[in-house]
Amino acid sequence: MDQLETILIVDDEPDTVMILRDRLEMDNYKVITASSGEAALEQIDRDLPDLVLLDIQMPGMDGLETLTEIHQKFPGLLVTMLTAHGSIQRAVEATKLGAYDFLEKPFKSEHIKEKVDKALEHHRAMKQSERDQLIHSYEEIIGESPQILQVLKVIEKVASTNSTVLIHGESGTGKELVARALHRNSAFAEKEMVVVNCASIPVNLLESELFGHERGAFTGAIYQKIGKFERADGSSLFLDEIGDMPVALQAKLLRAIQEQEIERVGGTHVIRVKVRIIAATNHDLRQGIEDGTFRQDLYYRLNMIPIHLLPLRDRQEDVGVLSEYFLNKHSKAHGQSVRIISQKARDLLMHYDWPGNVRELEYSILRAVLFAEGEAILPKHLPDEIQFPKKRAYNDIPIGMTMKEMEKELILKTLDRMGGNRTRTAAALGISLRALQYRLKGYSVE
Repeated sequence: MDQLETILIVDDEPDTVMILRDRLEMDNYKVITASSGEAALEQIDRDLPDLVLLDIQMPGMDGLETLTEIHQKFPGLLVTMLTAHGSIQRAVEATKLGAYDFLEKPFKSEHIKEKVDKALEHHRAMKQSERDQLIHSYEEIIGESPQILQVLKVIEKVASTNSTVLIHGESGTGKELVARALHRNSAFAEKEMVVVNCASIPVNLLESELFGHERGAFTGAIYQKIGKFERADGSSLFLDEIGDMPVALQAKLLRAIQEQEIERVGGTHVIRVKVRIIAATNHDLRQGIEDGTFRQDLYYRLNMIPIHLLPLRDRQEDVGVLSEYFLNKHSKAHGQSVRIISQKARDLLMHYDWPGNVRELEYSILRAVLFAEGEAILPKHLPDEIQFPKKRAYNDIPIGMTMKEMEKELILKTLDRMGGNRTRTAAALGISLRALQYRLKGYSVE
């Protein structure tokens, strides 16, 4: 059910408040009230309404003063002034100060409805315009849920700053996409973002990977190496899976971020760098602090601007738009004629929990596109775990295929569909032939 629109009534006369409340609640609006300008500002801060009905004449901070404060602290919030007969001039003055409209006392029921409907229709149009603009500006991040729109708003506000950003979310939620959106809309966009996956590099090599090393710094260092920090000078450095970084290296990272200077391993001089840090993790870093696996000072330095990506199961309204996006993407990329998702298949997609998040959804749609015989994706084209949901364990963790098992199934069935042709299979899966052969070897496929 859609959330009720909220209207704040600000008036010191109880009878006026009662008349307005009765009429608005009859029209199925959520009503909150305040008896003074000061109380109204506190109420708006606690529960941002969709519309404010504000009396002009009140003791203490009057309506015009309150209106000015509202527009300074809550820009874009619509305000309709309440004015007594004979005070029209003040209402006109209020519209010059930014009030959307005014409603004259004594109220007629039809006038209340007319004015409120007009203001809220304008409010909805403004929200829709803001939503469309955000979605258009960040086309690489697909979704229309309130959670995704909030993420886009944060990106819009902080992308152009040098603030460090920490992106938190489960694997497959799109953390790197958010990092790239931040970079592409920053002052560093002309240079490529540099990426380091802290979990995929052996511990003994990670320091050299980040900071570089001098020739002879250690056994095997036969040449000088430029590290990722130097390569990211004048750009963004994305530290993925930062929670997997060894504690011993975290102190050096903290110093590099704070001082914007580094020393190569085995080096003797300081190198100045200008780098914007974006980090991401699927770990609970606060728990890591308690466990002694993550430094508290580094956490606070990274968490200057936090962005939390919810798992797909908590924003099911994005499943539909993501499915359509992946359908069009992979149907076009692989020369398929699949154009629609049947209603039964769509229902299965909408009711699945997506433990692998957006990444699993993309793989599932890709698989369906490859195996569909006509223009429509049918239930039989979806993975078994989506067609036949497994029973839940006692702790609500889905029991079924792992990501590795799902990958194996996708590769082997694609190979079969391509008649055993490995080159076409690699192209269909979007991986190199060498990567495909490596995986097939691991599956003992000759």
